[in-house]
Amino acid sequence: MIADRVAGLVEDGDTLQLGVGSLPSAVLESLAGHTDLGFHTGMITDGVTALVEKGVVTGARKEIDQGLVITGAALGSTSLYSRLREFPVEFRPASYTHAPAVLSQLKSLVSINSAIEVDLLGQVGAELRRGVHIGAVGGQVDFSRAASLTGARSIIALRSESRGESTINPTLRGGVVTTARVDVDAVVTEHGIALLTGCTVAERARRLIAVAAPHHREGLERSLADREVVS
Repeated sequence: MIADRVAGLVEDGDTLQLGVGSLPSAVLESLAGHTDLGFHTGMITDGVTALVEKGVVTGARKEIDQGLVITGAALGSTSLYSRLREFPVEFRPASYTHAPAVLSQLKSLVSINSAIEVDLLGQVGAELRRGVHIGAVGGQVDFSRAASLTGARSIIALRSESRGESTINPTLRGGVVTTARVDVDAVVTEHGIALLTGCTVAERARRLIAVAAPHHREGLERSLADREVVS
């Protein structure tokens, strides 16, 4: 459901960056009905090459590196590794794939990344869960900023709950901001899409509460009301 919502935010001809994990893999499957997609990303998986084989990914409308999938690494099956030479994939160093000067040329860039949690300001935590580091910054910051600032759209996709806890929280439980609120255009859960661009702080919070798990919304609304009283 989350993947289908994310795919609905992608237009034909967009150039994509995807993070890794089960959600990004599901997004790739949901993109099968699109045309002329391109990729400029830190890593590719079997799902990307499957879309190349189906003719979904052509890179025909990319502003740079037309016709090529640009990436820094490949992670997947033995079949992926053995067949890479058959695909229009070009490996480049991070000094190219993540460079602001390069990314700013991709006006069609859409970044799609997952997270551990998002707070009511729209700040993203993607590194700490219950005090334990389970991820690193990686390229999320580079691609999210470029997609939001000079590209098409920056998307954060996550499940609304993790082990019974809400992933939409008044403040980040981990205490570490991975991606700033100004670099996020949309937050997607199974309950909907929170479009945040151009919203006031209060409206951002209301939209994020609307995509939280239903049984956590009352608590989030109370925290928002308490914050407004204090302010």
